Amino acid sequence: MADDWNKIWQERANNDLQPDPWLHKVLPLLPSGRVLDLACGRGRNALFLAEHGYAVTAVDASVEALAQLAGEAQQRGLHITQIQQDLEQQPRLALPPFDLVIQFFYLQRSLLPELHRLVRPGGVAVVRTFSHAGDFPGGPGNPDFSLQPGELLRMFAGWQVLIHEEGLDQGHRGGGLAGIVARRPLHGVA
Repeated sequence: MADDWNKIWQERANNDLQPDPWLHKVLPLLPSGRVLDLACGRGRNALFLAEHGYAVTAVDASVEALAQLAGEAQQRGLHITQIQQDLEQQPRLALPPFDLVIQFFYLQRSLLPELHRLVRPGGVAVVRTFSHAGDFPGGPGNPDFSLQPGELLRMFAGWQVLIHEEGLDQGHRGGGLAGIVARRPLHGVA
């Protein structure tokens, strides 16, 4: 799988690295501090957050994507810690909790307990990915990689939902998308 992504990122090497517009929109809701970008790809969101003063750790299976991220970070004068790890094969990360954990356009349901663990109590998770919330074009061909309507809210049951959106997105990805910004409770639910 990592080899497939290495090829994809090589083909996209000249694409822009603009952060996801939804991340820009929700930025005022996010705590400062340490951030973990799960399945970061070429690091467009990691770079954006590093430029906004976050201490960023970025994880991806693709050596190619991380190499492109490293080059771009160096060019911009940013420090981003990188971890090459295939989350499908090894969903557990040997890391302490973060103030903020983000995951964009990557859906691996078996990773959810680890994502929850990686958000410190009082910290925030941001997840945005494809959804079957409507009969819209776009998204991955495999339905396992798209959320069912309301699934994102169920994934964060017991957390304080700061924002949740689900439906048609007119952005460059198009199609049905869902996103959530949720704060982990200080006590209880993980």
